[in-house]
Amino acid sequence: MLTLYGRRDSSNTAKVLWLLDELTLPFDFVLTGGKFGGNDDQDFLQMNPFGKVPVLRHGDVIVWESNAVLRYLASLQDSSSLWPQEVGEKAEIDRWMDWSSISLTPPLTRLRKAMKAGTADDAARQSAMAPFAQVNAWLGNNRYLAGEHLTLADMTFAPSAYRYCLLQDKASLPNLETYVERLNENAAYRRHISRALT
Repeated sequence: MLTLYGRRDSSNTAKVLWLLDELTLPFDFVLTGGKFGGNDDQDFLQMNPFGKVPVLRHGDVIVWESNAVLRYLASLQDSSSLWPQEVGEKAEIDRWMDWSSISLTPPLTRLRKAMKAGTADDAARQSAMAPFAQVNAWLGNNRYLAGEHLTLADMTFAPSAYRYCLLQDKASLPNLETYVERLNENAAYRRHISRALT
C-alpha cells in the first residue's frame, strides 16, 4: 500500500497528488507539515532526515524529494505517456523537471515570501519572472514542456506556473497563460493544483 505524507497546500505534495490521481493509484494520505506538524517527529525524521514533505512509503521503500516520488510512481505502472521508456525522451523530461525545481521555483518562492512581508523589490521580481518569460517563448512552439502531450515535466512545472499567474504586477505572458488554461482542462490538475494552491 502507498502512503503519502504531506499537505495539500504544498506545491511539492500537490504535484504528487496530481500524479496519484492521474494514475488512479490507491493510497493513504497522512496530513503532515505546515500547520499539521509531525515532520519533526522522530518517526518522520527516520523516513526523511530533512523533515520535508512529501514523503512516500511503499512497503519498505521510502522515497522523498517530490521529483523522485514522481519518477517512482510513474515507474510502478506503464505510464509511458507521462514517463516514456525511450532514454532520449526521458532525458528531455528530466531536464525540465530539474530546471523547474532548481532554477525556477526557488526565486518564485522567495518573491512570494517577500511580497507577503511587503519587502519585494525589483531585483526579486526580475529574478522570479525572467524564467517564466523564457518558458513563455518555448511554449510559443510547444503545447507542453517536453512535447505535444502531458508528461512529468509539466507536473513538476505546473504548481509554479499556476502561482505565477496569481501574482500581482506580473508581465503578460500569453503562451504561458494559454498553457495554464490547457492544464486546467485536466480534472486531476484542477483538483490538486488550481483548487489547492493559492
